[in-house]
Amino acid sequence: MNFKTIFLPAIFGVVLLFSGCGNRELKKDAARIGDAMCRNIENLNKMRAANPADSVTMKSLRSQSNQLQNEMTIVYREFNEKYGEKVKDQKFTKKFNRELRKAMLDCPSLSKKDRELFEQELTE
Repeated sequence: MNFKTIFLPAIFGVVLLFSGCGNRELKKDAARIGDAMCRNIENLNKMRAANPADSVTMKSLRSQSNQLQNEMTIVYREFNEKYGEKVKDQKFTKKFNRELRKAMLDCPSLSKKDRELFEQELTE
């Protein structure tokens, strides 16, 4: 009797712990991808605003863009390696997209139109 009163709540606690960790990990990974995307948007906005005749600035911004693209490639590869076949699961993809949209709302470089679209999708 005593074994059951300790064992069942312990099992329940472990299940809750691990199910919560999965959500925290996904949220953390979405935030990492969102951060890289945000910095890429910021850099693209700077490139659009820069004077094309300013070759030093444009060269610096292109270099930053290449670095960000490389970082995003690495982040996406790590994400795909970590989650493997889950990436093909619609339910998982829906959770990830939701977390990514939440993360992107913190991006100051996000356009007003995209921000409104993300907010609308999160309320649905």
